[in-house]
Amino acid sequence: MVNIIKSSLEEIKDFNEKEWVFADQKYYGEGNGWKEEEFVFKAEEYGQIVGSISGKFEEGVLYIGDLIVAKDKREKGIGKMLLEKAEEFGKNMGAHKSYLITGEDWDVRKFYEDLGYKNTGGFKNHFRHVNFVVYEKLF
Repeated sequence: MVNIIKSSLEEIKDFNEKEWVFADQKYYGEGNGWKEEEFVFKAEEYGQIVGSISGKFEEGVLYIGDLIVAKDKREKGIGKMLLEKAEEFGKNMGAHKSYLITGEDWDVRKFYEDLGYKNTGGFKNHFRHVNFVVYEKLF
């Protein structure tokens, strides 16, 4: 009889690493592991943090998770500098594209579009019942 039991990622780590080799071979034609690395960059002005960006590089794709600029420092190029730093990190890791998710009605959409990101889809009624869009940029 099989029992389904709540677990932690640490408990199943060895099992997943062993079994994912077979999935990699089946779907990607290789079984040499999955390359991923998280990143965090901050923008400072006079020793104070005025912005940050974080996300993850995962097997050729850069995910932008959070890009935040202090309210009184917006529209000064800080967000663009942070995004460019993250993209540079991704390219150095071997990324061929970047993607992010943002609110469908949020004013930041123009910011991403001006930097070359294209709307490629979305999620209706998602977090807190808000509609979201996915933006991608090919390198």
